[in-house]
Amino acid sequence: MKFDIKKIMKVNVGQKDRVIRVIVAIFLLIGFYNSGFQSWISALIALALLATAWFRFCPAYLVGDINTCKDQPPAAG
Repeated sequence: MKFDIKKIMKVNVGQKDRVIRVIVAIFLLIGFYNSGFQSWISALIALALLATAWFRFCPAYLVGDINTCKDQPPAAG
């Protein structure tokens, strides 16, 4: 069995989705900073949002076959 990362990590996060993820991540990081670095969960969520926005790939979207990119249709199963 050959593992092909390109087939799994197809772009599935659109531009509007990326902007929303970055804005929410910024608010979470501000809350993390203002709480005296006590809320590690908000920082981890913010980092996950930033990573998915950067790579334009959300693993959770694979489960529901969700694709917010206008240029790519959802994968047919």
